[in-house]
Amino acid sequence: MADRKRAIGKYIIITIGAVLVALGLDLFLVPNKIVAGGVSGIATILFYLFHFPVGVSMLALNSILFLIAFKILGRSFGAKTIYCTIILAVFVDVLAQFLPREGLTQNPILVVLFGSFLTGTGMGLVFSAGASTGGTDIIAMVLKKVFQVAPAWGLLVVDFFISLAAGFFFGKEVGMYSILTVIVNTFTINTVLEGVTTSIQVMIVSKKYNEITDRLLEELQAGATLLKGEGGYGEKSSYIILTVLRNRRQFVRLKQIVREEDEEAFMLVSHVREVLGEGFKKIGEE
Repeated sequence: MADRKRAIGKYIIITIGAVLVALGLDLFLVPNKIVAGGVSGIATILFYLFHFPVGVSMLALNSILFLIAFKILGRSFGAKTIYCTIILAVFVDVLAQFLPREGLTQNPILVVLFGSFLTGTGMGLVFSAGASTGGTDIIAMVLKKVFQVAPAWGLLVVDFFISLAAGFFFGKEVGMYSILTVIVNTFTINTVLEGVTTSIQVMIVSKKYNEITDRLLEELQAGATLLKGEGGYGEKSSYIILTVLRNRRQFVRLKQIVREEDEEAFMLVSHVREVLGEGFKKIGEE
């Protein structure tokens, strides 16, 4: 039952992400010939050259890449990617019928910023659910799977060359704005992904390690590991508390606990991009 709810939740996130990407394309990028890389960028070029509907072109171009998703990334990823690709293509063409054809603005800076924000946020949500909007996203996820390259940076390389085509077909200024859109889009995706997955790792050195650990387990319901350590100056043995927290609210409360128990404690805090294991995402979970 829990797995089913988790799966439904992921598809809801994918749907929201697809809507945001479609809005970014229809309201800002496509009306201004901005090619933000990917299959959507190629579809934009085809739209202005041959008047093919953007959504239809995206769906056709994506079809051949599904084999890669199934082969390398697994059936689960492929199924979610197929779902996302289909609804994205539908959203792009359907929403275009109800939105202003000239977009919300022709100001290139506003187009880049707002278009990148919508599409980058949407793609980040889709990535966080273990899926893809298709096209070069699949290539980026393959790079992550095989070479541990962050998806957003994989997209940057591939999409950079696609955006260069915009300069060839639509003029150098459009090409430059397209490349700028790819860069801003990349940082937006990374921000969304890190915001979704980042946890906080804390190491605490204190004489009151028992008291702090007990309150950590009881008040925050967070796990803790005691590591035996030895001071370099006084050569005194002690224990180091290692814990990983889900969010900043837990961290603020932990600081209060440490302050109340031992004001002379030493805390080392760092952000962790991904945590796998009990209490977090299961190892091997897509």
